[in-house]
Amino acid sequence: MAPVPDSSLKAVNNVSRETLERLTVFANLLVQWQSHINLIAPSTIPDLWERHIEDSLQYVVKFPKARHWIDLGSGAGLPGMVAAIVLADQGGGRVEMVESVGKKCAFLRAVARETGLKQAGVEVVVHNDRIENVLYQLDKPNVVSARALASLDQLIHLSADFIKGDTIGLFPKGRDHKAEIGVALQNWSFDFEITNSALEADSVLLKISNVEER
Repeated sequence: MAPVPDSSLKAVNNVSRETLERLTVFANLLVQWQSHINLIAPSTIPDLWERHIEDSLQYVVKFPKARHWIDLGSGAGLPGMVAAIVLADQGGGRVEMVESVGKKCAFLRAVARETGLKQAGVEVVVHNDRIENVLYQLDKPNVVSARALASLDQLIHLSADFIKGDTIGLFPKGRDHKAEIGVALQNWSFDFEITNSALEADSVLLKISNVEER
């Protein structure tokens, strides 16, 4: 079983009972599957709720109007599965997760099934393929997200065709985010907003929009 969420977690404690129940199912499945496949760093399991679920949730809840997410390199479903669970409490939507490792895809599908997301109006589609093979085939989303996947320059390179108009990129980053922005601006023109993490002083969320190649 996963550890119990701490009462100090603001985003977790502000969600509905149904959302918290689904997040708890997600957390328990993550710990269960972790013994078979490496989904998160083993050292972070005791802090699963803070390090992973709260960290994703604090950003997802800021964009309640987003009904279609594409999550790149989804891995353990962070933040893609968290977004799907939140959508279940907001009238439904669609979350597409792109993951190249088959066992991780099996985990994501199991979470979607066990949390009853389909019955709650959320369509979860897991693409077992490399990002560059599948992304161009997908419909334009409201949000492109990725956590701990690649540099900002690489993320924009992968998703540049999408992050225009009403579509935004949401990319959590660490202490090197300013350097990553500088490198990316050498190759791309884009607007960005920085939101500081409520959990870690050096962590931020980069909201990227209006991408154009230089």
